[in-house]
Amino acid sequence: MLNIIVGEQDINDGGINSIFRANYEDVWFDDPFVKRIVMEIDESEVVSANLIISPVLGAISSERISGGSKVLIMLLKEPETPQWGSSCGDNCMDLMLEISKLHDVTVKFSHCPGYFPEDAEARFLDNGELVFGCAALQLGIINRLRPGTRG
Repeated sequence: MLNIIVGEQDINDGGINSIFRANYEDVWFDDPFVKRIVMEIDESEVVSANLIISPVLGAISSERISGGSKVLIMLLKEPETPQWGSSCGDNCMDLMLEISKLHDVTVKFSHCPGYFPEDAEARFLDNGELVFGCAALQLGIINRLRPGTRG
C-alpha cells in the first residue's frame, strides 16, 4: 500500500542524497529491480554499484544517480523509512506504485505530481482516507496542500 503524508519538508528530514549515501549497500545494485529502476528513470545501465553507464554523464557511481532513482531504491530496500516523493519526477510514479504493491511504503509530498497511474491506490495517513485513481489522489494532495479547501 502507498501511504501518503502531505506537507512541507522539514530541515531535519534530510535530503535524498545524504539519506541514500548513509543507507545504501553495494549489493542492492545486483538486484534486477534496482537495475530496472536506474534504467527506466535515468536511462542508465548498472554494471555495479561503482559503475553505472549514463548516456549523459558517462561512467558514474551510484551516488550520482538521480534523486528519483534514489527514492525508489530506498522505498524498495528500506520500505519502513518514509521518503520524500517530491524528489521524484512524474516518470517515477509507475514504479513507486509497483513497489507499493510489494510492501507498504510511506511517501511524503510537498507538491502535487502531475501524474499517477489510473490504477493507483493510496491511503492518506492524516485521516486514513483511501483513494483510488489519479484524479482522486491529486485532489487529496491538493486539498492537503491548501488547508480549508477539502471536499
